[in-house]
Amino acid sequence: MRALAELIMRGRAQACGVALLGWLLPLVSPATIGLVSLRKDSSEGLIVTLWAILPWLALYFAGDVSPLIVLLPLAVLAVIAAVANVLRSSASWQWTLVIAGMVSAIVAISIGFIASDEVDLVVVSIADFFAEMGAQAAISDEFDFTPDRTFVLGLFAWLIGFTAVCALFVSRWWQSLLFNPGGFQKEFHEFRLDQSVAIVLIALVIAGVVLPLAYRPWVELMSLPLLIAGVAVVHSSVKMMNMGVHWLGLMYFGLLFIGPTGTVLIGLGLVDSILNLRSRLAAFKNRNS
Repeated sequence: MRALAELIMRGRAQACGVALLGWLLPLVSPATIGLVSLRKDSSEGLIVTLWAILPWLALYFAGDVSPLIVLLPLAVLAVIAAVANVLRSSASWQWTLVIAGMVSAIVAISIGFIASDEVDLVVVSIADFFAEMGAQAAISDEFDFTPDRTFVLGLFAWLIGFTAVCALFVSRWWQSLLFNPGGFQKEFHEFRLDQSVAIVLIALVIAGVVLPLAYRPWVELMSLPLLIAGVAVVHSSVKMMNMGVHWLGLMYFGLLFIGPTGTVLIGLGLVDSILNLRSRLAAFKNRNS
């Protein structure tokens, strides 16, 4: 990965080439945009973004594909271009993550207008899937709702936002590898939300939970900064207490396969914003060392 980052930073032509071909591999094109935007400026990032767009435009005009197949990746490229510049200018992960959620929501709603008919087809497909799952599982409470446009657009918004944030993490990691070794790890381990921001986010999440299930993806999108803050607490604590990396593996396994894990991490991010758990843990370690 370091070699790829070095290639991107070698010059504009190399960066545009990686962005052009990077659509073949997950996160490569958006991470390239992020790295160039972070290290150079928005104008260079825009040039790389335009090259990253070309394969998707070619796919759309060359074949009979749904506009959504093109619009969703383009949305990720647009969001990463925006939030990378936010991070570069503000040096604040907190506001970068908040704005990433907002921009992703706006972009997803825009897709609902641009590709309205295709979104309706996705709504029907997902509704059929839920109905089939409900019939097979015979658990009416879990599947007893019909997904609508609100649910599908929220799903799009969450997917766009999550992918863009992951790509931005890769961009920042690449930047750290080349110009500030260890900087990204330190930056991530120290990440915590301001108390006021965390309280507003958790209030929105709680308000969203009482809404119909169709709003659940929007709730997940709003909770993303809290979730990442919780993950940062675990990473920092594991390193501080010299625990094995298998604890991180267990956390990510839980995120993927054990539903309540995400809720626990969101709560951890909230509590840390109020009580600064890592400083307390550091004080405890110092007292017992």
